[in-house]
Amino acid sequence: MKLISVVIVCLLLPVVFAGCGYISDGPSGWAVNNVKMPVAKGPAISGYKEGKGCIYAAFGMISVGDASIENAMRAGAIKEVYTIDTLTQSFFGTYTRQCTIVIGN
Repeated sequence: MKLISVVIVCLLLPVVFAGCGYISDGPSGWAVNNVKMPVAKGPAISGYKEGKGCIYAAFGMISVGDASIENAMRAGAIKEVYTIDTLTQSFFGTYTRQCTIVIGN
C-alpha cells in the first residue's frame, strides 16, 4: 500500500506543479516553453539597439523583475521604438522567465 501511495504522489507532482509558473500569453508547452511573439510596431523605420526587461518566477511562489516597456527602453538606451516583442521561457512550471524586448534607435 505504501508503494502505491508513493507512485501516485510521484505521478501527480508534475501535474500539481505544472501550473505554478504558467504564463498565459500565447501558445505554451506543458514541459518546456520557449516562445517569442510580437506585441507592437513603433514609428521608427528600423532599429539597431535592443533593450530587454524581464520577470523571473520560481514555482509560482516568488516573482521578481521589471518587464515594462519603459525599463526595456532604458536598458537599451532607446528613444524611438521599432518593434516590441515578448519572450516566454519556462521549464515544467518550476522556472519561468518572461521578457519584453524593444528594438529601436
